[in-house]
Amino acid sequence: MNEPRVDVIQLQKRDPAAWSALLSSHIGLEDVVVTAVTAQPLRYNASASTYSRRVTRYLLSLDNHTDPITFIGKRTTPFEAYFYRDLADQLPFVAPRCWFLHVAEDVGWVILDDVPNHVHRDDWTAVDIDDALRNLAQMHAKFWGKIDLQTKSPWLTHFIDKQEITYTFEDLRHEQSQYFEEGPAALLSEHAIQNSGRLAPRLLAAANGLIVMRDLGGWPGVLGESHLAAAADLIDDPVPILEPLLNLPITLLHGNPHTYHWHLTLFDEQRLLDWRDVTTGPGICDLVNFQEQFDLLYARNGTVYVHVRHDSPATVETIIDSYILSMKAELGSNFDARAFRLALPAARCLHVILNWFPMFASWFDQMPSKFTWQRVNRMSDAELIGTSMQPLIGYRPYLRTVFQRFLQAYRML
Repeated sequence: MNEPRVDVIQLQKRDPAAWSALLSSHIGLEDVVVTAVTAQPLRYNASASTYSRRVTRYLLSLDNHTDPITFIGKRTTPFEAYFYRDLADQLPFVAPRCWFLHVAEDVGWVILDDVPNHVHRDDWTAVDIDDALRNLAQMHAKFWGKIDLQTKSPWLTHFIDKQEITYTFEDLRHEQSQYFEEGPAALLSEHAIQNSGRLAPRLLAAANGLIVMRDLGGWPGVLGESHLAAAADLIDDPVPILEPLLNLPITLLHGNPHTYHWHLTLFDEQRLLDWRDVTTGPGICDLVNFQEQFDLLYARNGTVYVHVRHDSPATVETIIDSYILSMKAELGSNFDARAFRLALPAARCLHVILNWFPMFASWFDQMPSKFTWQRVNRMSDAELIGTSMQPLIGYRPYLRTVFQRFLQAYRML
């Protein structure tokens, strides 16, 4: 996109003249006059309990117009800003239009179309799921096998390629000294560090979560000794889950295509928001991310509490099949469905290791003792309401199925 010559500070300070110049540069009409700009802070993410200045809705009043028009201003990572600069124009079916972007050091700021979300994610139908998976597949097909993607956009990184960056024990000790002092590094071998590339710090964080859960004696009904042993094995030797993924074609990854980031409008349009984690890698990582989180829903009032989707309009198998059928329609013989399916266990195990075990460390590290933890797990849902452990009401049934699939996937490696 061509960045208009408008000062970012003026836009953030809601200067009508700056917003008039921004609109004029895009619309091509010099008589566009913004008379007033107001701002509404929006919730930053699903688990936020307070409003944040990172995401703001701007309401612009125009001369000779009765209704205001709206835009979203977002303080974000440079990677999301660069995505809108270099790649979003190629994905008009999923990416909202970007009107302005600015990057200063390690912070980006963008102005985007305000995309309404008329269909709440709790209310998605089978048709909505198919549409989202078709759009995700179309996005992946657009960049499928383009090994020059990072050459053209050098700010992009490969999600798991160990050739881009390597760590040693000394590097990790310098960056993550607390883990070495407290013990999780003992679970990570030199072999694991050498073969995990940029994922090494995340494996170390996962090892920390594994130790926390071991100290607590697991999670009754969710995480038993067999799950902990499987996780320890993969953290010590991640090659069985990395190699199948590295053998798949490269593409552009959103990084976290949870339904929370999809907006569905009354006009049957779908837009995928929040590109902070954009990267490159095998498309299967986006698919597993979407599928594994599909049944995890946040409370409609924006609280931190979650619940599990009941009477889901799609099973794990139908989500995967829908994506594969869409990829075959887009790429034909250039898409190897068999290799893709064979890599699914590896992608699922990697997703669980990198996402859930680090979370356990942040959730339960301050648990006074395993006896307190046992007492918490004997409490009913009704008894948990109003306590600091209330979020477990939603997470327990959801994570039970996640770790059932994890163990099955581990045994298929």
